[in-house]
Amino acid sequence: MPVKGERVRNVSAKHEIMPKRSTGSWNMPETIRPGLWKIEIDQTTGRHVLEAEEEMFSLLGIPVDMGGEERWLYWLERVAEKDRDYVNWVIQLMIAVQKPMEAEFGWNHPRRGEIRLCWTGIFTAREGNTVVLEGYGRIMEDIIRISSKDTEDTMVVEKKYLIKSDFYQTLLSEMTGYMEVDLDSGIIHNSGGIWKRYAQEGQEKHLNFQSLGKKYIKEVVIEQDFNLYTKSMDLKKIKKMYREGKNTITCQFRRLVGASIYHWMELVIHVFEEGESGKIYGLFYIKDIDETKRKYLEQERAAATDPLTNVMNRRNFEMLVREAIQRRKRTEKCALLVFDIDNFKKINDARGHQAGDQVLKEFSKILTEAFRKSDAIGRFGGDEFVVFVKGMPEKAIDQRLGFIKEKIKEIKAASITCSIGICSLTAEKLGYDQCLERADQALYQSKKKGKDTFCYWHQIS
Repeated sequence: MPVKGERVRNVSAKHEIMPKRSTGSWNMPETIRPGLWKIEIDQTTGRHVLEAEEEMFSLLGIPVDMGGEERWLYWLERVAEKDRDYVNWVIQLMIAVQKPMEAEFGWNHPRRGEIRLCWTGIFTAREGNTVVLEGYGRIMEDIIRISSKDTEDTMVVEKKYLIKSDFYQTLLSEMTGYMEVDLDSGIIHNSGGIWKRYAQEGQEKHLNFQSLGKKYIKEVVIEQDFNLYTKSMDLKKIKKMYREGKNTITCQFRRLVGASIYHWMELVIHVFEEGESGKIYGLFYIKDIDETKRKYLEQERAAATDPLTNVMNRRNFEMLVREAIQRRKRTEKCALLVFDIDNFKKINDARGHQAGDQVLKEFSKILTEAFRKSDAIGRFGGDEFVVFVKGMPEKAIDQRLGFIKEKIKEIKAASITCSIGICSLTAEKLGYDQCLERADQALYQSKKKGKDTFCYWHQIS
């Protein structure tokens, strides 16, 4: 986006100048024209400045008299909380990869409540420590519900034009696949991309959406995501949600794209009712988000993991275990274990912090080998580790602790032992803090006994 005002003026007049895209120019009806935006980011201070055409600010209810920095903060604060990290990550990705990126997310409109915004942008310039991103944004709900002062017949024609022509040629030009489905009959009226054959096969073999889904879903969707995908594609549930006021549905899943290769895909379903006939249609489209999703998951993993030992950090462990304790049934056997490496400070003092770090890495690896994938393992800091297990009797816990005691003898960085305190959760209703306190008391008793041993809280209470 060049100097503020020049392109804004041209776009306001005829929409002949749009952000450049690999798929070519856009021919979009006036009623769904996207808004152009520009973000300047000072990477030294973190200062963001947001500029856009006045019509876009009007549509979003953003006061036009705000300064660029104030406007950015106003816009960011209204991004749905659950999507805020995702939006920030996509912005950073635009800067890093310098390719067109797209993000669809919830945004709290001051008049309309939560809406779905779709922003597409690209890195365009670097001026010293300042980077510039440019792009366009759309309110997804407005793409479906076109406002018009004309007659009802004209509105129906406009909707059909949008669905049959511009919707596919513009909104879906970057998508992996799309379908238009009659939600009452399940008939697929149009499809493209990786779904191109579906409409044709449905006509030739008299198969509707549900029948084609049963035929292909298990072949292409990864097993772990099958239930989520199936529920998202249930036409009865889609219609029910639409009747309850939700006309946009999204889900993310992994789909086969090659021989044993799965990519993360995002499925978006827009639902609308044709005013003249009363029929309800679904516009289904999926796009490949594999690169963005995997980097986002890696970012989440890094934020939840202790960087030295690759087990959970304290914050993530506490959050997970608090929820597990709150949800557990009183008859379910659970236990919280606290591990403390004996005389760890002496290792750091005598052999250096590098040797101490190696001991921590190897000790965490032993814990991972000793317990199941379903068990939570975390590091509280220093030489203190924690484990939470479900459905494991004390006899099985004792066996695993014996395995740990033998394995730590093999650590080459230093000769170590560890003391352990355990709180078993019984029928008594306990919270996380009480469990941790009891496990700490049992750990203290193990230290008092001479270290290199373990103790249950109920043995000392």
